[in-house]
Amino acid sequence: MSEKLHIYSDLEQYMKLARENTSPTMYLGAGLQPFKMSAAAYTPVSEDAGAFSAEEMETLVRSCTTEEQRAALAEQGALDFITDSPYGKFHLYLYVQEAGYLIVMLWLHVDAYLQQGLDCGCSDIHLPSACPPSWRRHGLLQPIWEGAPTLTRNDTQALAESFLGEEEWARLKEMGDVDFAYANEHGRYRASVVQQRLGYDICYRIINSSIRTMKEINLPEEYVVPLTRFTNGLILVTGAVGSGKSTTLSSIIQFINEDRHDHIITLEDPIEAVFEPKGCQVNQREVHKHTESFGRALRAALREDPDVLMVGEMRNLETISLALTAAETGHLVLGTLHTGSASRTIDRILDAFPVEEREHIRIMVSESLRGVLSQQLVPKKDGTGRVMALEMLVNTAAVANCIREGKTFMIPGLIQTGKAQGMRLMDDSLQQLYLDGVISAEECNTRATDKVTMERFLQDHPEPPAA
Repeated sequence: MSEKLHIYSDLEQYMKLARENTSPTMYLGAGLQPFKMSAAAYTPVSEDAGAFSAEEMETLVRSCTTEEQRAALAEQGALDFITDSPYGKFHLYLYVQEAGYLIVMLWLHVDAYLQQGLDCGCSDIHLPSACPPSWRRHGLLQPIWEGAPTLTRNDTQALAESFLGEEEWARLKEMGDVDFAYANEHGRYRASVVQQRLGYDICYRIINSSIRTMKEINLPEEYVVPLTRFTNGLILVTGAVGSGKSTTLSSIIQFINEDRHDHIITLEDPIEAVFEPKGCQVNQREVHKHTESFGRALRAALREDPDVLMVGEMRNLETISLALTAAETGHLVLGTLHTGSASRTIDRILDAFPVEEREHIRIMVSESLRGVLSQQLVPKKDGTGRVMALEMLVNTAAVANCIREGKTFMIPGLIQTGKAQGMRLMDDSLQQLYLDGVISAEECNTRATDKVTMERFLQDHPEPPAA
């Protein structure tokens, strides 16, 4: 070992350092201090770290290569390979430069990339074959760091092996894809691994370790709380993938957990937020792990004396039918759908059933529906994150009558005139966020339902110039 701080003669010492720092890469070069990746930026492993000499870099190269590899490096000027060490698998990139050797180490363990996402407030981490590691931050997909090495087929296989258990591997080999909840010492994640033409594609949704309150996510508590106090009925949270539906559901379930003394059963794929029993008894079941399907889990749940049921996703006719039956027979059911507005949500439920059953289903929905929260997450104007835009429908007598008679096209008008009951249209929510200076005119117009009316509104309310 050199007398200079953090200058070692064996590359495995840096592999150990990468693991201790949960760093996906380390950067070692002649004339430079050893650098690690922290919060998506290269920083010295310590301020007092020494700098490598050309001779010290040559020693490091010799510690991790064979004579044949060094000959290939001298001939080609670059060499890369995967090596196994006591500290995990690493993809090593070696380069010949005028000042001496340069080594870039890529640690093939998912925890290192997940740590980067947590440090920088990301929602998703992507580790795809034939592309550099990426993340979704404030709604935008971008490389985690500039100049990141492209992940190879072998890299993504090693990354998958670093966190998949035997059961998940078996399911991946048999089905070609696997989804489950993954946890490490830093947090919980919704993990998805799929086989594709170029290799494996790995994606994580970062789950907030703390359940956020309705106030924290700007839900109108004065109108949402009364919905949670029904002893039966159906509350739907809708929106596109990544629109914050799980966060909204979690905050509502946590409120019920603290506000009531009942039995809550959640059915999820996979389990995301973990609820600790407060006033309620809470049971959480994961589809494919604790049960075969949402339909089977719902049937079983109805025999468990529940008061509140949360259905992670109402994907098909069977799940929708069972959820409606549960809502009608004395249970409060919360579920999600991938629809963009309240009226389209009701249409989606009705369209799931055969034509001959729809008259009966319209009556069931009109009587059991309590409310619909349709949402999207909009990037803030100042680039600091995203904010929720919300459309809310409350099932009043007029709304129920429209559903019964099949006149769902009238629902937006009823929402417009039902502001006293807490109802609001998505465009109204976008306009208010714009007037408050939270979102830009471009985002407001892009996400509007009625483009003509929104363009007229924006002409009447020009955006102030940026400071």
